[in-house]
Amino acid sequence: MTTTAIPTTPSDLSRPAFAALGRLTADPEAFRADPPAEPVVFRAPGGFSDLFGWAALDASLASSGRRLPDFRVISGGAQIADQRYTRPTLMYADAPDVRRTAGELAEGASLVMQGLQEYSEPLARFTRALAHDTSRPVHVNAYVTPPKSQGFAAHFDPRDSFIVQVEGTKVWTLREPVLTAPLAHESWDRLRERPEWTTERLEAMEPWRVLTLEPGDVLWLPRGWVHSARSEGVSSLHLTLSLTAWTEHWAVGELLSRIVEVPGRTAFPADFVRDPATAAEAVAGLRRGLADWFAGTSDEELAALLAGAAIRAFPAPLRQVSAVLADAPITPDTVFEVHRETVLSAVVEGGHLLLRLADRVLTFPEAAAPVLAELLARRRFTPAELPVAEDVIRRLWHEGLLTRA
Repeated sequence: MTTTAIPTTPSDLSRPAFAALGRLTADPEAFRADPPAEPVVFRAPGGFSDLFGWAALDASLASSGRRLPDFRVISGGAQIADQRYTRPTLMYADAPDVRRTAGELAEGASLVMQGLQEYSEPLARFTRALAHDTSRPVHVNAYVTPPKSQGFAAHFDPRDSFIVQVEGTKVWTLREPVLTAPLAHESWDRLRERPEWTTERLEAMEPWRVLTLEPGDVLWLPRGWVHSARSEGVSSLHLTLSLTAWTEHWAVGELLSRIVEVPGRTAFPADFVRDPATAAEAVAGLRRGLADWFAGTSDEELAALLAGAAIRAFPAPLRQVSAVLADAPITPDTVFEVHRETVLSAVVEGGHLLLRLADRVLTFPEAAAPVLAELLARRRFTPAELPVAEDVIRRLWHEGLLTRA
C-alpha cells in the first residue's frame, strides 16, 4: 500500500496557517522551523484582551465549575491554605470564594488560574490554532499579581513558553540556564530538593537581562532559562502559554511503554539488589534484548508509533451537540467557520483521503481532496460560495471541523 502526501495545490490541508503563531512572533514560519535559543520580546499591536482579561477573570472565578487545583493563591512563593480562599457549594467544598480571594490579593498574594484552555472558549480556540501552528500541544495559565508584589522567586521551567502580557505591567529578571534544556521530570520543584540546588543560588547569579512587559508584549522564554517577575505600580495579568516538547527522552519512554513486543517482561533475579555481579548480568541481558529489538524494527515503524502517540496528546475538536442532534437545515447562505487547526495530518492512502484528528481519523474519497483543500484554506464559507456536497458539510460540522457562524 502506498502513501502519498496531498498535493499543495490549491492548498495543503494540514499546513500551518499561522493564525495564532503570527500574533506571537514577527516571522512565524522561521520561528516554527527554528525557535530562538534565547529569550526574545515581540510587540503585538492589537494586544490580547480578546483572549482573556479582567472581566474574563471575574467570570471564571464566579463560575460554579471552577475547583481546586484549577486555581491557586500564592504568597511568599508558596501556596497558602486552601480554606483561606475557597468556599463550599452545593456540590463541592473547594470552589473559589471571590471575596476571600480578593482579600488575599489586597494583602499582596498572587492568583494562578491553571489549565484555562479547558475553560475559556477564546483560549481553547487560540491554543488549538497555536498547537496546529507549532505542532506542539499548549497549556495555559493566567497569573494575577497586585502592585509591588512577586508570586514566585527565581526558578526555571521544563517547557518552552510564550509570556503574554494582557493587563498592567511586569518587570522580568532573566538569567542564563543552570541546566540546559531540562526535561519534563527536571522541574525546579523537584531539583531544589537537592542540597546543591537552592533559590539563593539562582538569585545570586548575574542577570542576563531585566525588562518590563506592557500590554501586548510577548516574551519567548525557552525552557531552562531562570526567571522571576515582579509587578510595580499597577496590578498585572499575564498568560503563560507552555508548549510540549517532543524530546528524544520522551520518545524512549513512549517506545518502551507502548510496544507490546519490547523486551522487559522478565523479572530480575532475587539477588539483583544484593549481588553486583548478578545485577550486571541481568542488565547485560536486557541491553542485548533491547539492541536486538531495535535492530529488528524499522525506522518507519518507530516513527509511526511516536507520531501517533504525539497526535493523541493534542486536544480533540470542539464538537457541538446541536450539530449532531438538532439537524438544522443547511441553506446556500448558511455561514460556517472553518477550523483547520483540527486537522493534524492529511494523506492519500489506498485511494482514500485520511484526515487525522487528535482522537480519530476521517476517511473521504481521494477525489474529495481538492475541494476539501479549498474549504480548509478559508476561515469562513457558505455553500453558495463553495460547491461542497451537503452530506460532506454536515459530516465536517458534526466532527467539529466546521461550526455555524
